[in-house]
Amino acid sequence: MGEAGSSIRVLHVDDDLQYAETTAAFLERERAAFDIETATSASEGLARIESATFDCIVSDYEMPGESGIDFLESVREAYPELPFILYTGRGSEAVAGDAISAGVTDYLQKTSDTSHYALLANRIANAVQQYRSQQALEESTDRLSLFIDQSPLGFVEYDPDFEIVRVNDTLTEIFGYTEDELLGETWEVFVSPDSYDDVDAVTSALSEASGGYHSVDENVRKDGERIMVEWHNRLVTDDTGDVVTVFSHCKDVTERIERERNLAQLRDFFAEAEELGDLGAWEFDETGVSTWTEGTRRIHEVDDEFNPTVEDGLSFYHPEDRDRVADAVDAALEEGDPYDVQARLITATGDCRWVRSRGKRVKDAEHRTVRGFIQDITEQKERERRLRVQNERLESFASVVSHDLQGPLTVAQGHLELARQEVTDDRLDSIDSAHQRMQTLIDDILTLARDGREATTTEPVDLHTAATACWQTVETENATLETDTDSVVVADPRRLRRLLENLFRNSVAHGSLPTTGQDEGVEHSSTTSQSDAVVEHGDGVTVTVGDIEDASGFYVADDGPGVPEDERDVVFEAGYSTASDGTGFGLAIVADIAAVHGWDVSVTDSESGGARFEITGIVEGG
Repeated sequence: MGEAGSSIRVLHVDDDLQYAETTAAFLERERAAFDIETATSASEGLARIESATFDCIVSDYEMPGESGIDFLESVREAYPELPFILYTGRGSEAVAGDAISAGVTDYLQKTSDTSHYALLANRIANAVQQYRSQQALEESTDRLSLFIDQSPLGFVEYDPDFEIVRVNDTLTEIFGYTEDELLGETWEVFVSPDSYDDVDAVTSALSEASGGYHSVDENVRKDGERIMVEWHNRLVTDDTGDVVTVFSHCKDVTERIERERNLAQLRDFFAEAEELGDLGAWEFDETGVSTWTEGTRRIHEVDDEFNPTVEDGLSFYHPEDRDRVADAVDAALEEGDPYDVQARLITATGDCRWVRSRGKRVKDAEHRTVRGFIQDITEQKERERRLRVQNERLESFASVVSHDLQGPLTVAQGHLELARQEVTDDRLDSIDSAHQRMQTLIDDILTLARDGREATTTEPVDLHTAATACWQTVETENATLETDTDSVVVADPRRLRRLLENLFRNSVAHGSLPTTGQDEGVEHSSTTSQSDAVVEHGDGVTVTVGDIEDASGFYVADDGPGVPEDERDVVFEAGYSTASDGTGFGLAIVADIAAVHGWDVSVTDSESGGARFEITGIVEGG
């Protein structure tokens, strides 16, 4: 496994060697970081995986001997998490279902053109990035858990009065006391009388230290043996600065080599603790007692006065997920089964968040105890949802556009051209107009599929310059553009131009007299008679691009008839149009482009009573 940003090694398995080599060439051209190897059968692919390390597997479905699904199942037995993309010329729900059941990472159908190679490159890069991030998180979380529970470091937790409330087994071994003998005691139980003054100084200094306090003291075991112990202590405070608890780690450093190793482990621990700041730790036992760290309380949005039981903790989970989490908790307590679940959490303030909770039973505890971590993964789940929606859109549109629509249209256009060479008939012009409308519909469907992907190439864009340039590409008749903006927005330039062009066409078509070719993006109306509204407002519509007052985004407004309030919830839906020559995709494309940037789009009245489209949630740059 390489570091993030390093070379991505891909194994492409396809029985057609020429196609595999062509695919490798296109992929390496798309991404310089790609290092593609090919194999012509599943057995050869398995042999390659056993002898070398790969970041992603791309496999055909139909191959002699073992199919792509068989190959996937073999890979999953040895590499459960390794990204695996089924890349096949055969697309069906059955194949997709089998692939998902076998644990495929992604599923992509081959097409006859070369544009899908860029899509495949994106899918590979996204899968590897997610895999590497997940692996890094799991490795860090495992190291942190092992450090606290199983490492040779002693661990003790104090309350704000510096009375001991929790210790680990290593600490009891270092000092020879049982846990019961230590609970409720102070530091004095460990410390040599000769070092009492030093400990008092450490206690005072710790109260003022912001990053923890380190000391080496002479300590005394229960049997009277004097040892030198190195301590690293840290205060945990709430938002108001009040002390919640004190954590201390220690090790017998009588021997110099052990002291050096302990220092390195302590540095690693606190560095990882900072990096994993979005995690919360917790533990509970069979008596129902539960302990939450500050991070866990923050995720649940509860204050430090909240002392949860196990049942309290389960009550935060969404009703549809609660039983599943409860079963995992019971299995961990009763059977010792570790668990790793993702579920929805309803916070104390009513927010619904996705969390990942990992837990395992602590060995040799007085009571059966489970300890683990909780992490807010809401953003990850939203990314997964968007990716799922995007994939569904691409899958449904690809076959329709590439075969069911484009093919017959091409044939019809060819026959029309032949007919024009033989006869002259005005009805042929009507057929040609119908063909043009069909082509516009196809282009819009493809745009929805293409612009539904994540906007991966963003840069600062001057909104005034972009709007002025887009206006030149739109047939505006006698319309006028006014720009009242000095914003610089971070966006994909091509998609931003498409968004502005569609909004401009929409305003011009509904605020001016109809013009030839203005069928793209014409979605809104304002009266029961669309044609009457267009004629009434006629020539001279003014379109304005300006900044929203609270600096959250920009708007595109016109002085046309506007959008009726009861239609504003549906104008962005694909296929919705009140214009006889509209495709119904113009504003849907606007909404999709906004969505992939993380923006929101809405429509309201302009100052003159026309339509005002507001794009908000924009990151400004410059």
